[in-house]
Amino acid sequence: MKFAFLCREPVGGVKKKIAIIGAGPAGLAVAGYLACRGYEIDVYDKLPYPGGMMTFAIPRSRISVDEVVEGWKDLEQNLGVRFCLRTKVAVGSGHDEGDEFIERGLDLHELSRTYDAVVVATGTWRSRRLGVEGENAKNVTTALNFLYSRRLAEMGLASNSSFTSAKKAIVIGAGLSAVDAAEECLSMGLNEVYLAYRRTIKEAPAGVYRIRELMARGVKWIELVQPKRIIVENSYAKSVEFVKAKLGPPDETGRPSPIAIPGTEFVIETDLVILAIGEVPTPPVYAGSLAKYVDSSGKLCVGGDYRIPGTNIFAVGDVVTGPSKIGLAIDHALKAVKIIDSVLSGEKLRIEDMLRKLRPVEKTVLVFEPWSNDMAKSMCDFLNKYAEVDAVSCLSTSPFLRVFNYTKCIGCETCNTVCNFIHDGRSYIRIKKTDEGLVFPTSCLHCANAKCQSSCKRNAIVRGSLGEIIIDAKKCNKCMDCIYACPVRAIRISRGDIANCDLCLNLRQGGLTPACISMCPSEAIELVKSSYTSH
Repeated sequence: MKFAFLCREPVGGVKKKIAIIGAGPAGLAVAGYLACRGYEIDVYDKLPYPGGMMTFAIPRSRISVDEVVEGWKDLEQNLGVRFCLRTKVAVGSGHDEGDEFIERGLDLHELSRTYDAVVVATGTWRSRRLGVEGENAKNVTTALNFLYSRRLAEMGLASNSSFTSAKKAIVIGAGLSAVDAAEECLSMGLNEVYLAYRRTIKEAPAGVYRIRELMARGVKWIELVQPKRIIVENSYAKSVEFVKAKLGPPDETGRPSPIAIPGTEFVIETDLVILAIGEVPTPPVYAGSLAKYVDSSGKLCVGGDYRIPGTNIFAVGDVVTGPSKIGLAIDHALKAVKIIDSVLSGEKLRIEDMLRKLRPVEKTVLVFEPWSNDMAKSMCDFLNKYAEVDAVSCLSTSPFLRVFNYTKCIGCETCNTVCNFIHDGRSYIRIKKTDEGLVFPTSCLHCANAKCQSSCKRNAIVRGSLGEIIIDAKKCNKCMDCIYACPVRAIRISRGDIANCDLCLNLRQGGLTPACISMCPSEAIELVKSSYTSH
């Protein structure tokens, strides 16, 4: 991931010092933008390496740690960002998950006096608890702690002895943390994995698609059940007692509230219980005058300029919004950082102004994968099944220059976020969401046999140096034939013009990779070599 996807080196001249608290996706996105603008950036994080939950929680099957390392190394080596790790910055004292690597503590107020501004991006490092009997048993853990322990073991930072002996697990919950935990249990080779949820599969936050995917791999799904107590012997959980539930009127979330049905109790034996009922924001405020800006849900409240009133402390990402996907945390951070930059620099900078400062390069260094017909079949079959795209029509336009590998896509929406940012609110990537909760991007594939090009009677659709599809606005008469011809509906009317992805031509002219590709955390978007590309 290239968090500084806007530059190779600083292109601005803002000489101010900024401290960023938290090195997760939101904090690193802020660091990338401000470093490009010329700010002096120090990033503080309590963990041994940057990346937040991308490094220390999310399963490696979804995000490769190498992608994250590449991103923060780029910030450090090419843009002068300094990382101050194993350091917790806070007001007052308190404990959250992931705090055991802390070697020094700094006061947030003291730090704010040292820097021109502080940006808080500390995310959600505290798990919700059930509040039932027995949940403090030694083999009862939270999804966050379970996944965190697994990542530490993989990196040689801790042992995983407390979980490796388990044969049977019950995961309580149905959000992203729950399905990640269940998937991790499968990867460990557990004999039985249960996923228990108090509502039905239709209300599951992770979506029907992902849960059915786990069920196909052997996870046992139990719905409309609530944990009543965890039965403990000799300090270890031996089983969970559930009570069946029915759905009642909507609660504060808008979803039907589960109502326990007396007399329907039953027990499932287990040797590992994973509580996956969500996380809450962890602002670095445990006491003092700033505590009034932490609401009842734990979120840090900020003004329209993303600042805690009366301070030079700003906040972005999940610590402000509550738990979300990687892409949505980055989206909040990128929207905020432009305003933060404007407040600090006194400039209202457009992204296109920033990109003009890139030094042009003779040849863009891009990474291409070898083309195979299997790529087209996999993608077109997927789109045929989930996006109402005719597979035959789709296949007839291949080979493609850009490929979405939907077997790798984690539905994080990062590609749409950065595309929207680069193009001033006009993303050329569409996020498709199915009724089953499957989330994936679609956009121009830059087909070799492009029907948009063959349908254009004014030759307004031309090829760039890579063979990419580019619309010549001077020739276009907005007849819309290309819009109807595109098999993946990638061309659209935007602000009165026919518009289409050009693979971030302005970035490529400055020697950079298209934003969607450089920021995809799962390497699910690729450029491929085919018969018509020239590079």
